[in-house]
Amino acid sequence: MFSDLYGANMKEDKKHFVITGPESTGKSTLWKALHMVYPSSVFIPEVARDYLEKNGPTYDQQDVQHIAYLQFQKQLDAFRKGHSVIISDTCLLTIYIWQKEKYGYVDAFTEEWFHLQKVDHYFILYPDFPWVADPLRESEGKRMELFEKYLKEIEKIKIDYTILRGNKSHRLEEIVKKIDNLCSRIL
Repeated sequence: MFSDLYGANMKEDKKHFVITGPESTGKSTLWKALHMVYPSSVFIPEVARDYLEKNGPTYDQQDVQHIAYLQFQKQLDAFRKGHSVIISDTCLLTIYIWQKEKYGYVDAFTEEWFHLQKVDHYFILYPDFPWVADPLRESEGKRMELFEKYLKEIEKIKIDYTILRGNKSHRLEEIVKKIDNLCSRIL
């Protein structure tokens, strides 16, 4: 059912870029900065943060599965819109890794949604920013280990990626250069 719905909306002329990586690496900051550069693009927020801010920082696996469903729906809705560029602040990859880390496995729905999502290019943020404490963050001492897991999962599914290092302005410059290059025919 989901594959039919999602597949029908995955047009080749649309590009989906995802900013991902471990906690406290500047993903949301970079994502927000891209709003100014690509104002006519569709921007998909990080659903987990919104969900946990509304429902409290305590959660269980059922909550994480619901977050995965909500993230998938946001992505599906974005593909239904007429915009050519979609930029996500994380995606189902984050939830996939979160479940593996927290529970030791990924539920069947999240697994299916993760493999159904269309991503054209991942931007993986390297953990070279100082940690910023936040009540929703859990992995201060594991950022490098998680970075390696993101890299491994992306390489396993054979999606192109760029590792972004350095300060915010350098990262923004690199991501814009890459998006412009990949979208030269549709922007």
